[in-house]
Amino acid sequence: MIRLKKTNSISIKLALLFSGIFITLLLILGAILYGVFTNLFIDYIKQDLLVRGNNHAKVLQEHFNQETIEHVIRMETGVTTKVLITDLNQKILSSSVQPNQDIDKHLLDKGTKLIGGYVLESDWKQHEYIITVSPIGGSEGYVYMYYPSQILRDTVIVLNVLMIIASLGIILLAFALIGIMSKKLTLPLLIMKEATNKIALGKYQQRIPVRGNDEIAQLGQSIQSLGEQLQYYENSRNDFLAAVSHELRTPLTYIKGYSDILSKGMYKNDDEQKEYIKIINKEAKRISILVNDLFELSKLQVGKFELEKEWTDIHTIIRKVMTNLKPEVTKKGLQLIAKLEDVPKVFIDIQRMEQVIYNLIENAVKYTNHGEITISSYLETEFTLIKISDTGIGIPAADLPKIWDRFYRVDQSRARKTGGTGLGLYVVKKIIEFHNGEITVESKENQGSIFTIFIKNGERT
Repeated sequence: MIRLKKTNSISIKLALLFSGIFITLLLILGAILYGVFTNLFIDYIKQDLLVRGNNHAKVLQEHFNQETIEHVIRMETGVTTKVLITDLNQKILSSSVQPNQDIDKHLLDKGTKLIGGYVLESDWKQHEYIITVSPIGGSEGYVYMYYPSQILRDTVIVLNVLMIIASLGIILLAFALIGIMSKKLTLPLLIMKEATNKIALGKYQQRIPVRGNDEIAQLGQSIQSLGEQLQYYENSRNDFLAAVSHELRTPLTYIKGYSDILSKGMYKNDDEQKEYIKIINKEAKRISILVNDLFELSKLQVGKFELEKEWTDIHTIIRKVMTNLKPEVTKKGLQLIAKLEDVPKVFIDIQRMEQVIYNLIENAVKYTNHGEITISSYLETEFTLIKISDTGIGIPAADLPKIWDRFYRVDQSRARKTGGTGLGLYVVKKIIEFHNGEITVESKENQGSIFTIFIKNGERT
């Protein structure tokens, strides 16, 4: 389980980004709401003033006398709105508000006639009142209605204070939620960062606890899988180096020991001398095979593995390999059987295909202690099949998918006895794939193995 040592700044960056976006949207929304509320409230005030003024004008139109005028004035006394009544020449007949310069300034010119009421002044920021005027009948006079602008200004101030307080509360709450969400969003990334740092230090096996199947979860799974692959290759590399060291040390020891004996003349007779030379030659051949495997691996890895193909009889290659391996087969008391049917020539790299068949038959000899090894060839639809079967110790089912991996060896103790670096089958598979062919394996423990090569006929592969 990964444990974080310190917090990465990505969560802070995300929080700042989201907060900036949120505050910007909040300010825009606040400005919109402020404008809408203010306009709606002012419109309501103006419409209410017009309605009240028109109603008073209707009453006065029916009875335009002092008593009715006083009645209207009393209705607007002690309330927020105020009323002023004039005749047609703008002479003030009565008023519930003390006239001042601003009021006098907004009176209509003498002799002005109106069809209906309208708003005289709506600028509540600059003037003392919002003012409307309604005509009384045809030419009797006018009813002026006043609403104090100070009330609107006070209301707007209260509204601003409430909006600021609400905004601060929302912003603080948003910061907290954004902080929690950003940490939650970035936590898997921080875990992955810590994991990759540990992988860079060679601690490949990392457990990344991610949930779901989104992109972040897939990234975590990929990093975890990468670590497992690196661990696998690290183990394989260590095993490979140990195998190479063992494979080189043994033949070099033999070569050095017997060459010292020969150089000092410490042998009894010619037969013994020939035997020592034979051993030196055999061990040198082991080193040559190892170096060749490493050389082939390096070419595969850098993409310089090239084939020189030509039409050839596959049986010629098979018989040559069988002849070369006959002494080892005889030495182990095994039978080497060939069942070769008529097959057409194939377009292959002769040397590489010989390497493939040699490797497979040599492996069969190496892991077979009694019984027989059979090499057969036959046609199957458009393919030429080459099958190498043995009665050896077989391969465990769990190891079958892995035998084609580089450096992989089924059993370390068995590998130490038989030798090998785990590169042979990897190179074999690659050579067959470069021929656009296929190789398969069937095996049962203590019963033997069957390797089958598929080569396409009748075309340049």
